[in-house]
Amino acid sequence: MDAYKHYVRTDEADLIIHGFSSAFETPEPTDICIDENAGRHFTTQLRNERLQCKYKWQSGALAERSQEELDAEWAARPVAQMTPEEKIAALTAQLKKQEEQAAAVSADLQAFMEYFMSKGE
Repeated sequence: MDAYKHYVRTDEADLIIHGFSSAFETPEPTDICIDENAGRHFTTQLRNERLQCKYKWQSGALAERSQEELDAEWAARPVAQMTPEEKIAALTAQLKKQEEQAAAVSADLQAFMEYFMSKGE
């Protein structure tokens, strides 16, 4: 079995933002090797259900961030607000897409019915 190296990449706050195996990616000079004799796939889940970074690089090792730290980060995030005009535009675009999909399904159904009826003659 071939041994691969596992690496992580950090951001300016030392949060682990990316992890990979040398089997699939070449490390950048700033990437950190965390395992020199690893499997082919990097399987550590680096993000939680809110897509926050679960780990940070601390004292030369991966450290799991506390729930309190994650919650504080989540509470401090800027919440994007859409203007009423943006909401109307987004809903209008969504409605148009649904109408196009419905028209395509209707056309498919019509073509099927015509084909089916022609076979009965």
